Amino acid sequence: MSMRDLKKLRIRGFTLIELLVVIAIIALLISILLPSLSRARELSKRLVCASNLKGIATSMKVYANDHRESWPVPPYSSKESVGGATAKGISYVEKVGDIDQVARRRLPTLSDTDTTTGSTVLSVTRAFWMLVRSGDVTVKQYICPSSGKEPDDTQELDFYYDFKDYRNVSYGYMVPFGPRDTRPTEASDARQAMLADNSPFYLGGSAPTWGNPKLRPEDSPREWRLYNSPNHGGAGVGEGQNIAFGDGHASFLKTPVQGIDSDNIYTVIDFTGMGGDYGRWHGKAPGQHSATYDPWPGQFAFKANDKAAYSSTDSLIYP
Repeated sequence: MSMRDLKKLRIRGFTLIELLVVIAIIALLISILLPSLSRARELSKRLVCASNLKGIATSMKVYANDHRESWPVPPYSSKESVGGATAKGISYVEKVGDIDQVARRRLPTLSDTDTTTGSTVLSVTRAFWMLVRSGDVTVKQYICPSSGKEPDDTQELDFYYDFKDYRNVSYGYMVPFGPRDTRPTEASDARQAMLADNSPFYLGGSAPTWGNPKLRPEDSPREWRLYNSPNHGGAGVGEGQNIAFGDGHASFLKTPVQGIDSDNIYTVIDFTGMGGDYGRWHGKAPGQHSATYDPWPGQFAFKANDKAAYSSTDSLIYP
């Protein structure tokens, strides 16, 4: 074989320009595909989140079957006044870091005359821990993979009655403190929101204010993002929330205005401060309450300062 034939058989390599073109094409494909991959990961996390909520809701319903049709309600004092002085009755822990680590190890008493911290200042998450103690739900099930929160690392589960902190829980629960017909039970309407991703109003950070108090349910989901759960997208830009309803099913919905009569699941219904349907669509944020405004679902719905004038169809998901 001649030298000329050998040169013809020599494998020709890429030139520098050809290599740069190939690298540029690969980089372009990656830039196109990465957002799609990221979106796919978020959608898969939403499915895991929805599965968590459905599992918790199922456990709640099983619990109710053994407890007179009532979903978990921590023992608390419902006393409105003691010794002639106005008492708070029940108020719930608002802020990250405020769960009392002593009360966390103590079961509150059932006595209406007891005004100790253990029975008058409680976290809503105590209801979740009741299922943890029973072994029906694990602490990991209370974590939405999109929220960035970490599971509670408590070892002796039976020694405690609450999570360490709101930072260990990605979900909120229908506030169980108040009149019997406002608590979560099997008698609740199947359309009522019972569990959901964390509220944007719990004071783990800065609670949003109503930038547009005239938003309507049919307005663009993008306009509602400020008032959605921070779990799926971040505070102020949440794309929506998974919600578990009274019948046990869970769905991802792009606005918090859901359930019976288009109720905002994260606020107390407020017909006294907002006219007509806006009282359901917007309502009053839980973080706005004070010593004279300790909210339970539907409190003061139809008449200011009249706790008897409440709405039993109001959902209030917290934290």
